[in-house]
Amino acid sequence: MRRLLATGVAACLLGLLWLGTAYAKGDEDEKPKGGKAAAKPAAKPAASAKPAAASPAADALAQRLAVLRRKVLREEDFAENDDTNRDPFRSYLDTWIDRTGPRGPISPILTAIFAKYALEELTLIAVISGDANPRAMFRDPTGLGQTVKRGDYLSKSGARITKILSDRVVLEMSELTPGGTTKALERAVLVNPEGTEQ
Repeated sequence: MRRLLATGVAACLLGLLWLGTAYAKGDEDEKPKGGKAAAKPAAKPAASAKPAAASPAADALAQRLAVLRRKVLREEDFAENDDTNRDPFRSYLDTWIDRTGPRGPISPILTAIFAKYALEELTLIAVISGDANPRAMFRDPTGLGQTVKRGDYLSKSGARITKILSDRVVLEMSELTPGGTTKALERAVLVNPEGTEQ
């Protein structure tokens, strides 16, 4: 866009320069030489006037604009791909989640719930137990709540929910040891419906 603007400005300046030199030549012809009035030359017909030579940059720009005007857009031109058409509304936060759980790598298809927040920022506000598929609800710092079930991954750390009990949720996390290996940790999060400090 800047190149197009700069070429347009350059073309305007060249046109003004050409007009200025043509006007100056016309003034010289009207000035008297040696005290005598110079005879005016016969007016040239307008058809014989030659246009100013265009610069190569202006020619290239005109050709490029002509090609762009003739381009027919297809559905594929708007399809999302990583090279040219990245979706500006897609969140890439789940890319940075550590996907190595205690039992090996987590499937890349799975995404963590509340992937923007650390586990310490989330509050367990409700547990629904008593049937075969218990559920729990976590709330983020903005007040948004979301239900989870056994097997879901939660927070930036990608903690996996292993058990949902009547008053707590047990999470399985992986921790990197100083030796470079990972070990599985279990952490229980108690129900805190009021959001007060535990």
